[in-house]
Amino acid sequence: DLMPADITGTSVVMEDPASGQRTIAFRKGPVFGQLLLADEINRASPKSQAALLEAMQERSVTAGGETHRLQTPFFVMATQN
Repeated sequence: DLMPADITGTSVVMEDPASGQRTIAFRKGPVFGQLLLADEINRASPKSQAALLEAMQERSVTAGGETHRLQTPFFVMATQN
C-alpha cells in the first residue's frame, strides 16, 4: 500500500562513519520532481491522496513538521480507475 511518506519523502537518521554522530536528514520523495506521473490515484489511501493534493494546490509539502517548497514548474499527470 502507498503511504504518504512514499510520495512526499521522509526523515531518516544518518550516521557519520568517522565520528559516529547521528543527524536527521530529509529524503525527498517523487513529488519533488518537476513532472509527477501518478497511476490510479483513487486506489491510494485518503492520507496519500491528501498529500498529493497538498502538493498540487499549495506547491509545497509538509513532512516531519516542516514545509518544503516544490520546484517550478510542477506538473502532475494522474489517472483514476
